[in-house]
Amino acid sequence: MNCCTFRRLAVAVAVVMALVVGRATASAEVKCYDAVMQLLPCGAFLKNTTARPSAGCCGAVRSLDKLAKSSAESRKMLCECFKDTASSFPVNLVRAAKLPKLCNVTSSIRLDPNLHCNNLSI
Repeated sequence: MNCCTFRRLAVAVAVVMALVVGRATASAEVKCYDAVMQLLPCGAFLKNTTARPSAGCCGAVRSLDKLAKSSAESRKMLCECFKDTASSFPVNLVRAAKLPKLCNVTSSIRLDPNLHCNNLSI
């Protein structure tokens, strides 16, 4: 995997989490970059090379969802992170929208370029 492909994959994976959570740097001191990297196992699903997300991908989705539910600040930080990431790189939004349900995560956050991260509630 070349450098550019790896970067695109990492960013695409991060965007998916906007469906589940929001921007990392909050209470647990998680950084946006760390949240993006945590979601690398979701790359194959997002690139249409697998039919279902892997167990590692779903574990990452659940972990970030738990972080987002820990505080309003965490939700906002994750939201901003993934919203910013989404605007930089294209992702398969149809697959991204399916990820929370396929991983049995119930979150009301969705990927939307018009999403106002200050108004999130879970």
